[in-house]
Amino acid sequence: MPTERFMRVVSIAMFAALVMGAGPTSRTTADDVFDAMRANRIASPAPAPGVTLAALDGGTMRLEDLRGRVVILGFFVSG
Repeated sequence: MPTERFMRVVSIAMFAALVMGAGPTSRTTADDVFDAMRANRIASPAPAPGVTLAALDGGTMRLEDLRGRVVILGFFVSG
């Protein structure tokens, strides 16, 4: 049967290991967020396909003409 002193030393060692970050896994907060949203990470970004849209002035706008700029496309349906 272990002595009281031995049990105290083991308890302190376990507490120190826990406080210093010695845990079962090395997960990051980002991993937890992706898991919570049930989302998958994208391996690497891919270029957007060629898109041509009608402009409000009657002309057209090509996504290719905006290369290098930040573009936000919003699609919605009303009816």
